[in-house]
Amino acid sequence: MDAPSPETCVGCGAVLPRVEGPVHRYMTSSPACWAAFNVLGSTRYSLADVPFEALLVDAYAVQHPGTPSNQAINSVAIHLMVLYGVIVRGYAPDQAQRLRQRPGQQRRVPKHERFFWLTPPSFASVLTVADVLSAADVQARADVAEAWVRDVWSVWAQLHEGQVAAWFAAYMAFE
Repeated sequence: MDAPSPETCVGCGAVLPRVEGPVHRYMTSSPACWAAFNVLGSTRYSLADVPFEALLVDAYAVQHPGTPSNQAINSVAIHLMVLYGVIVRGYAPDQAQRLRQRPGQQRRVPKHERFFWLTPPSFASVLTVADVLSAADVQARADVAEAWVRDVWSVWAQLHEGQVAAWFAAYMAFE
């Protein structure tokens, strides 16, 4: 039996063996990349004791931003603010869930009027979920996972850190 042909993820550029299957409803990815992300959360590849594990969903979401729609715009903005909060502002990774919930608590501005589309960066030469999964052991996966999160934030920050910081100040800061 022949091995599946390779497929390049339209979101992050990872090259993975082609699979048939679902994709996220508003993030742009190949079925293989979406499946790889879901495997990352399985007990087989558990990173539950790794500090940056809480940020994997944020890295994946902003590396697969979708196309301009209210849901994609809000998703990217919130996930970028979480990465900014942890990587730049120094919040603990275990506060990621709390940070993700903050914009929903703001009622002054309607939810779909708070954020706008940010042009995504190029993800060429950026780590992907495939790199995390291909790491040799749990410690290597943990190291690559943290590097992936930081790498994804870095390319977005080059283009949009000022805007993300402004949104964070308006909707997420809770000192």
